[in-house]
Parts: sequence; C-alpha cells; structure tokens
Amino acid sequence: MKRSRKLVGLTIVFLFAVLVAGPVWAAFPQPQGFVNDFANVLDRRSQSELQVLAEQLRADQGVELAVVTVASTDPLDPKEYTTGLFNEWGIGGPEDSGLLILLAVAERAIEVEPGYGLEGVLPDGLIGAVIDQEGMPHFREGDYGAGITAMAKAYARILAGEKFEIAEEEKGDFGWLYSFLIFILIVLLLRRNRFYPPRGGGASGGGSGRRTIFVPGPTMGGPRMPTGRGSGGFGGFGGGRSGGGGAGRRF
Repeated sequence: MKRSRKLVGLTIVFLFAVLVAGPVWAAFPQPQGFVNDFANVLDRRSQSELQVLAEQLRADQGVELAVVTVASTDPLDPKEYTTGLFNEWGIGGPEDSGLLILLAVAERAIEVEPGYGLEGVLPDGLIGAVIDQEGMPHFREGDYGAGITAMAKAYARILAGEKFEIAEEEKGDFGWLYSFLIFILIVLLLRRNRFYPPRGGGASGGGSGRRTIFVPGPTMGGPRMPTGRGSGGFGGFGGGRSGGGGAGRRF
C-alpha cells in the first residue's frame, strides 16, 4: 500500500514537472527571417542594414547571422534562452557557422553566441570586446538598432579576416606583460641565430636547411564556402548547433 502511494506521488510530481517545463521550451518563437524584431525596438533603417548584411554573409561566407529582440526571456535567463533558441532554430547549417545576436529588453541584456564552426575565429573574449566597444555605448542610450548594427558589422569584418583593435582599457593590466614576453622571445631568437647559424645545403642535406613554419590565418576553423543556398530570400536556417560559448552584457 505504501509502495503504491509512493508511486502515485512520484507520478504526480513527474506530470507536474512536465506541465511546468513544457511551456518553457515551447515558448521559442518561429524565425521570421534573419532579422526578428519581436520586441519592436529596431528602427527600419537598422532592420534594412542588418538584413542586407545577413544576406551578404550567407552568400559570401556561408555564415548565417540571426538577429533577435525579445521583450523578455523569462523564465529563462538570457544566456539559457539564447542557447536554446540557437539550437531550436538550427542557425548555421551543416557547417555550424551560425551567429546569434539576441537583445532582451526587460533584462537589459545583450547576448552573442557563435556556432561550433565559428569558435576559432570568434573566441569569447573577442565577442565580448565587440559588445563593449561597438554595442554598449548605444545600448546605454536606448538606441538598440544602432548598437546591434555596429556589432554585426564588426563581426562581419572579423569573419572577413580584418583585425579588430581592442581598446587599451579592455586589455587590462596585462598589456605590458604581452609586450615584455614578445621582447624576450625576439631576444631569444636573435641569440639562437647567433650561436646556431643556418646550415648550408649539401648533396644529402635536403636543401638550405631552413624550416617552414605554418601560421594559421584568421579564418582557420571558421566559416567555409557557401553551401549553395543562395542569397535570394530567407528560406529558413540550416540545422546548425551552438558552441555554448559567446559573451553577454547587461546595460
């Protein structure tokens, strides 16, 4: 008898948990395009610029950019909501080269999350620096469209191979350490070349004795060529997965 009551109690708890948890995951909206202004906070100019930029990214680099604004992410926190929405929509296609920018108005939060395929070219620290320098000044003034557009353009330039200059205050107190380590490395290399000059080539020396060092470019491990979906219209996202990384800020 006691066992039956315990079983009934566990069943009730399980059904209650399902009923409570079910609406949370069902609350994700369906994508309307690359730009999804569910909170109605983006001006038309920003929406147009973001749409054109997203179409160019997909056509030129195979990167799927999704911009989303929501009134609130409740009952999830912004990070959980961003990761869940990313995977629900499948942003990025089979190459996992997706990028989600999400603004939550009630939480005053901005979250940026890359797919697995972009983690190499867009590490968390760089994503956060772009938010701080390009987005936060606009968000604090309530100009969400300008902030998101500036961020999206910066990420597009990085994906194209351009270097993003991080402000000195973002580097913190470690800037001097990096400079010192580079100086020490140069000194060591110079001393090594002085005491161990390059060997001359011989009959069996395999050439000049020089070694080739491969340095990965800015897009190593990042976006690949387009998957043939074309740039005409939206057509839905392609089934990509979130890398679980990224960065977020409160303003």
